[in-house]
Amino acid sequence: MYQKGREAFHKGDFVTARAFLTQVAAAKPGHADTQNMLRYLQAHAKQQSILQRDYAAVTIPKIDMQDVTLEEAVSGLRVLAKNASQGKVSPNLIIKGASLAEKKLSLTLGNVPLTQAIEYLAQLSGAKVTYDKHAIIFSEVSAAGAEAKEVAK
Repeated sequence: MYQKGREAFHKGDFVTARAFLTQVAAAKPGHADTQNMLRYLQAHAKQQSILQRDYAAVTIPKIDMQDVTLEEAVSGLRVLAKNASQGKVSPNLIIKGASLAEKKLSLTLGNVPLTQAIEYLAQLSGAKVTYDKHAIIFSEVSAAGAEAKEVAK
C-alpha cells in the first residue's frame, strides 16, 4: 500500500495517493514518510480549493483561440478572466518550460468556468496543472512528478 501510495504521490496523482496513504496511516500511524505526504496532500487540497472556488466563480462568456501557443492562450485567458470578473479576478497562471509554452493549440468555448478553461488548456497542451497557494502552474507531466518528489523530501 505504501509503495503504491508513494508512487502515485510522485506521479502527481494525489487522489490515488491519498487513498493508499490513508490506509497505511491507519495501519501504521507513526510512519513518518506517510504522515509527511498526507500533510502535503491536506495542505495542497486547501490551497487548491481556495483558488478553485475563486476561479470557478468566474464564467468566461466566449473563448476563441485558433493556432496559438500555450503562452498566448494563457495570456488571453488572463485578460478574459479579468474582463469577465470586472477586474476582481486576475489569475496567476505560470508555465514551466519553454517547450511547453510553445505548444500550439486551438480552443473555442462559450460560457465556461475559468477552472474548466484552464483544464482544457492543460489537456490540449499535454500539461499537468498544479494548484499552488497563489498560482496555477502548467508543467510537463514528468516535471510535475519530479516536483512532488522534491516536496516529499
